[in-house]
Amino acid sequence: MSVLLCRQKAERPFRHDKLNINLWSEQELCYVIYHYPLLCLESFAAEPLFSWIERELQRKDLAEHLRQNRRDGESAENQLLTILQECTYYDVNEVRAFSERIQDLKRRSPYEIIYMEGRILYEAGKYHLAYEKMEDSIKELDQEFRRSREDKQMDVLLHKKADIYCDLAVIALKMFDDKRALELLTSSRMSAPNIRAERMQYLINGSGELSDAEKQELDDEKSAALAAARESDAYREVEELFEKDKLRIFKDAAQMVKQWKNLYRSML
Repeated sequence: MSVLLCRQKAERPFRHDKLNINLWSEQELCYVIYHYPLLCLESFAAEPLFSWIERELQRKDLAEHLRQNRRDGESAENQLLTILQECTYYDVNEVRAFSERIQDLKRRSPYEIIYMEGRILYEAGKYHLAYEKMEDSIKELDQEFRRSREDKQMDVLLHKKADIYCDLAVIALKMFDDKRALELLTSSRMSAPNIRAERMQYLINGSGELSDAEKQELDDEKSAALAAARESDAYREVEELFEKDKLRIFKDAAQMVKQWKNLYRSML
């Protein structure tokens, strides 16, 4: 990314609904577009953004250019390219690479696009939104499966569906829903044989079609993870809490749970 200072910081931010963040400058706008194009392709480049660019960033020229592009029927990806090119926070080679990434995305199946968006939301910590997107990707994948006429392609789709169910189970675990995670792993195995689902189920409740060697490997990994967790700040907080007298325990525990709930809500 080009090393340039922010030319104008907004007095009022622009809200990126999917990432659930506020954008305060040209630099932040370009960063989000460049790194999260899938989250900016649908309805991002529209009048609310244009008005913000004109009013808050004082870039009437860019806002009018984008409005004219929209009237001319320009695609969403070209609108994003226009912003990157005119703001110049990324150099020519970086903008070209961005354009190539967009073209690659356009060649992918609809279910892949939705799934990739879900992955991005998951990595950004937006677990609830990621879960919904991945559910949508399975619905779209089912539509593609019904259209498919080749056995080989149908087999590929079934294995992909099994994998997405495992991803959904991971998100369910992140949201502390073990029961739902196990249901999703069952759906995964019903879609196609899946060693990942078997391993996840064993880690959750000790069952699964695994060899003794595989179980021992997972037991060792689980023990190592628990040992590492005991060294974490969160574990030490709980230990310190239970060293206090009983009256203070309830007060401090309530405060800790409140903090955890607030952190979870921020991920939605």
